[in-house]
Amino acid sequence: MPRFSMLPLCLLSLVSPAAAAEGCGPDRLERGTLAQVSADGDLRLADGRSLRLAGLHRPGDGDKPAALPVKAGDTLAFGVLDEADRWSRLPAIVFALPEGGDPVWLQEHLAATGRALVRWETALGGCWPLLAAAEARAQAPPRLPAEAGRFARVEGRVSRVGEGRSAHFVTIFDADGQRVIGLVQKRHLKRLKDAGVDVAGLKGHIVRMRGVRGPRNPQVIAVSRAEQIEIVR
Repeated sequence: MPRFSMLPLCLLSLVSPAAAAEGCGPDRLERGTLAQVSADGDLRLADGRSLRLAGLHRPGDGDKPAALPVKAGDTLAFGVLDEADRWSRLPAIVFALPEGGDPVWLQEHLAATGRALVRWETALGGCWPLLAAAEARAQAPPRLPAEAGRFARVEGRVSRVGEGRSAHFVTIFDADGQRVIGLVQKRHLKRLKDAGVDVAGLKGHIVRMRGVRGPRNPQVIAVSRAEQIEIVR
């Protein structure tokens, strides 16, 4: 007996035509039965594998995992995007297949309902802009503690763009009036500019910046990709 069945990518077009058009996800989806949802929101399958919802930062509000619209025994469709991490979790795009109902893309659902923040992963490919757009629709995205080593998503007007010997420094003040500095190494400037983010010209713009706060200085977020800086206006 095969451990899973393959589903055509047309399932993705049923859930999100835009996702299919953007080339979001793998060519085929597997089918599996959910055995357990962990405290961190990971999905344990009946065959023993564990899925991590790729592109999300802790599907919950702060340190409290959000309730997922799935339960043990439910059928899932999923596409694995990369190798398992050190905790043996497979990063995947995951859909709930409720009996008698429409498929639900779990990542999009959690982002759009303000129960998760999205974070860039190379394997996301065309899924990234769709998840970022879903997050932007959330009226109250989760707020995370401003602690060293934590993922953060901050928004504010750029008050200054400074230049050092090897990096540019993008300074904004978040909703709480706290200063946050985006550190952009000069070797990354061309990559960002080619993707539409001219770091030197950001002053005065309202931007949304995401990344991991520095281990020594939580006010600093290292930025190396355009996906980490969204120009709101």
